[in-house]
This record gives sequence, C-alpha cells and structure tokens, in this order.
Amino acid sequence: MKAILTLDLGTSSTRARLYDAETGEPLAGTTSQLSHLPQTTAEGASTLDADALVREVADCAQTTWGKMPPGCQLLGVGLSCFWHSVVGIDATGAAITPVLLWNDRRSAGHVARLKQENPALPNQTGCPWHTSYVYGRLAWLRETDPALFARCQQFVTPVAYVLRKLVGAAGESTSMASASGLWDQTQQAWLPEWANILPPIVDSPVSAESSPFLPQSLAQLPWFAPVGDGLASNLGCGAVSPERLALMIGTSGAMRVLTPTALPHLPDGLWRYQLDQNRYALGGALTNGGSVWAWLEQTLKISRPLDGLAPDSHGLTVLPFLAGERAPLWRDDLTAAIIGLSAATTPEQIALAHLEAVAYRFAAIREHLRPVAPKAELIGTGAGLLASPLWQQILADVLGEPILISSEEEASSRGAALWAREQLGLGRIEDAPLPEILHRVEPNFAHTEIYNEARQRHEALLKLLCPVNNL
Repeated sequence: MKAILTLDLGTSSTRARLYDAETGEPLAGTTSQLSHLPQTTAEGASTLDADALVREVADCAQTTWGKMPPGCQLLGVGLSCFWHSVVGIDATGAAITPVLLWNDRRSAGHVARLKQENPALPNQTGCPWHTSYVYGRLAWLRETDPALFARCQQFVTPVAYVLRKLVGAAGESTSMASASGLWDQTQQAWLPEWANILPPIVDSPVSAESSPFLPQSLAQLPWFAPVGDGLASNLGCGAVSPERLALMIGTSGAMRVLTPTALPHLPDGLWRYQLDQNRYALGGALTNGGSVWAWLEQTLKISRPLDGLAPDSHGLTVLPFLAGERAPLWRDDLTAAIIGLSAATTPEQIALAHLEAVAYRFAAIREHLRPVAPKAELIGTGAGLLASPLWQQILADVLGEPILISSEEEASSRGAALWAREQLGLGRIEDAPLPEILHRVEPNFAHTEIYNEARQRHEALLKLLCPVNNL
C-alpha cells in the first residue's frame, strides 16, 4: 500500500492522518491531534506561539508516521492551514513576532483608513477590506511598533514558517498568498508596496536531507505546497466544480465554489482565492458559525432539545454577530442583538432563533453566489453541521434547497491528501472518488415561506441598527 501523510493546521489544533494514495481514503487508526489555545486580549489581539506550532506539527507528523501499517510506503506530505495569518521573521529566519491570527482585530482603524485610500484594491487581491486579512495587520504593526517592524526581514504565513523550520523551505504557496490581501491576482505577483518583505512564490514540493525536528525518512519525503484550509475543505468534501457548492459550519461558517474560469469576476460581498495559478474559488465566510452554538450552550445551559419548536415561533429577531461579521457585510463593528424578549421567552427559543439567524446569513451569501453557481448542489460539511440534524433542516428550509450531507468529517485533511495525490501524478482532484453522502435533507417549503418573512424582519433590523451606507 502507498500512502500520503497529511497535516491540517487549524486555529485551535493540528491534526495528522494517513490516506491511501490510490483512493484518497483515510487509513483507520492513524490520526493524531494536538490542541493549542490562541492568546487573546480585550484589545482584540489573537496570537499563537510560532515555534510551539512548529514543535506541535512535528510531533503530530511523527506520531502518525509511527502508526503506519506494516509494508506501507509513504509517498509524500500534504498540508492545509488556516488562512489570513502572518508571522514576522528576522535575518536568521527566527520568529520575532507571534503568529498574528486572522481574528486579530487590532488593525480595525488602519483597515478603515486604507479602505478610504484605495477602495478598489479588492478587485486586484480578491480580498475585501477587513481586519481578517494580512494587509491591515502589517500596516498596523508598521505604525504602532516601527522598531519591531524594521527588524522583520520577511513576513510569512504560519505554515510557511513551519516548513522553513522542518525542511528548509523558503517560499510561500500561491494558495496561501492568494488569501492574504497582499497578492495581486491580476498580475500574479505581490503588491509592490510589500513585495520586498514577502517570500517568493514556490508551488513545487520541498524536502531536506535532514531536519532538527523530524526523522530523516520523513524530512526526505516531498512536502507539497500548502493549501488554504477552506479550499482544502472543498476538495475533501467533493465540491470541486461549479455544480457543487460547499456549505460548511465549524467554529465559523462558509460557502465556497470552485470555478474553472481564469480570474473570475469578484461578486460584491464575496472573496476570491486561488488553489493554484489556474484554479480559483469564490465564496464568503461567516465569523459566527458553530461558535454561536458554543456560546448558547455555555450561556443558556440548554437542558432539552429544540426539535419540538416550530419555525420562527418565538417572536424573536436576532442578529448573531457575537464577533463582528465577514461576508457579505465585512463589518468588524457589528454586535449581536436579540429583539422581542418577554418574560415568557425560554432559553430554547433564544437558541432556536440564533440557529435560524445564522441560516439567514448563509442565505445572504447564497444570493451573492447564485449568479456564479445557480444550479449547484449544496454539499454540507463541517463538524458543527454534521453534529446537528436540526441545523441541517433549518438551513435547507431557509435556503429552499436540498443539502447533501457529506460523510467526510475531516474534509480539509482529505483535501490536502487529494492535492498531494494530484501533484504525485496519481490522478486529478476533479476525478477523485467522491465521499459518501450520508443523507439528503429536503426543504420543507411551508417552512421556507415562514422563514422568508422572518428573514425580511431580520434584514430590516440589520438596516435599522447599522448605517445603510456601511452595509
């Protein structure tokens, strides 16, 4: 048997797994996972220790490598990583800043100013003006700590730093660069203002004769160019063409579609990222996805299921913006709101109203994607969605479309394996076997009518509480 080792670097954990190189199927009993906790502050900071991440990735790789079945041949290593994050390194390649994560919001003022100065830049970079992207963070660091900024010889993504330490890589992948806001997709080059402090683009695999962190046999394998975790998730759940639209709920949420069009038009309110030099994805991400349910569980201490509640039967209108919002609003300043509370309101009603409100935000993204993928099947993926049949039904009802629930629980890991498999010449991603569909969630169109009216109430509240010219 021939296998591929995958490493999936997430915001809260690193996961490693082995996949059959021929079929793209996971090998049972080979998963390893280590968790990490971002350091946050009241000022909006969100960071990770870059060198701790290196050690964590190396440990996961070795643990899974040790679980390889007898007689199995390892062909290479595929990687996926969270997007929109950066670490500054000095002339020796050592990290001198922590990893500044995608949800670090300290650059809000700088992003607002930059947007006024160059409102059309997203057409080049594919990245709307928002604190989740790297450009604002670099402008913020340059202004607030010029001495530290001057010491940074380069700024690299976390996975590029990990590869530098593990196998001596010195480049950045197209996929990771394309979601930074620093990569001009129209020119396939870094924006001139930042080009001298960013690494070259290298999409070819790297390896090393030896590594201070890895066994020689692991270091000498080809380590393939990393893929952004969102795109890897699409690959892993089988949403690899305009006919399949991925709907993901994890901690956050997203809708994404791969398009064969070279440099597709960027629809208003969405982003445009790259898999490689020729393949693009369009979509939108919600900051508030599974995190909303986690907050509800912690805050409301819900003790009974919500299934018995009728759609929009609670009299509540909710804006679920616990941490600002991304697509299609791109508003860091938004906060959550619950309107319609009474002495009779129950925790279960509040919880249901929040699940419905998140579905309304997905509906807004779907409207922006409809011209791109008007008849696409919706493929449901992500731990938050797979864990909640109720949420699956609410989404199908709100969207008025069936949702095919994918069996793939680790879509980003599988996507990294399929990407590596393609680079090894074992078959195109588009031709790889699709994951099993667990079931098809059909919309209840009577509920859809109810939700259409409820969503109008939701959108009216949003316009009332937020300045129209900023929406």
